[in-house]
Amino acid sequence: MEFCLKCGGMLLPKKIKRARWLVCQRCGRKTKLKKPAAYKISEKGKEVKEVAVIVEKKKKKKPVEREYEAEGIEYYEEMFES
Repeated sequence: MEFCLKCGGMLLPKKIKRARWLVCQRCGRKTKLKKPAAYKISEKGKEVKEVAVIVEKKKKKKPVEREYEAEGIEYYEEMFES
């Protein structure tokens, strides 16, 4: 573990472009890594990304109105006369 010569803050490894640097968390001072293999850069606890949700509203269909023709009594009389 290394500490900043300017403010005494802890230096943490950070990848900037292709090079690896030790960056002070207090003052932001950068120093190049002497042994890059000695430090492993990984990210834990990434922030949850928001997911877009698309909700489609279906159009309500109007109920079909059917017209029925009332049959007269004569229709039923013919069925039962036989």
